[in-house]
This record gives sequence, C-alpha cells and structure tokens, in this order.
Amino acid sequence: MAAGTRTTAKKAVENEKAVNSTPKEEKPQETANTETTEGRFIYIGPTTRTGLVENTIFSGSREGIEEHLKDTLEKIPQVKLLIVETGSLAECKTKVKKTGTILNKYYNDVLSLSRPKED
Repeated sequence: MAAGTRTTAKKAVENEKAVNSTPKEEKPQETANTETTEGRFIYIGPTTRTGLVENTIFSGSREGIEEHLKDTLEKIPQVKLLIVETGSLAECKTKVKKTGTILNKYYNDVLSLSRPKED
C-alpha cells in the first residue's frame, strides 16, 4: 500500500507542476484602471432622473463618454465613478451591492439624488 501512495503522490506533484507552469517573473496583477482611454464601459448605478439608465453600455474613450454625459455629471458627479470597464463588471457589481464599500456609497448617493424632488 505504501508503494501505491508514493505513486499517487508522485502523480500529484507532476500534476501540480503542469498546473503551475506560469513563469515566476509574471507581472503583479494591476488594479482597476479608471484612466483607460479606449474601450467598452458600463454604467452600474441606478437609473437617474436625467435619463441615464442602469447598465447602459458605452464604447469609446472615457473622456468622450464624460463629454456625452456632461449634463448628468454636472447634476450628479458620482455617476462618473459608477462607469466601469466591462472587464471589471463582475467585481464592481459585487462591490455595489456590498454595504460599506465605496461603490455602494456612490450608488446610494446617486439613488438619493435621482429621486423626484418633493414640493
């Protein structure tokens, strides 16, 4: 039985080497980049009273998108912080829903600023 255990352990080591074959000099993972110049972006905030709808997808430069949303950003500046790259959508959506995160705070800020004004 000990010989069978050694064979299994040897196969496990070989499998480990095959799975972990990435080079050691790999760059460290970068954080989300809010300075991306071109790409696809998505608005992950609530629908606003200015007409911006939740989950709207934008293509182009961040600057171009911000110019397009100029009126909305003047009224609700937090909207800018809820426009994220589509590549980080899953991570950011999770943070939007998690109480205590900065994205959750921005979401709630936009939500409260988007409510109809009471007379």
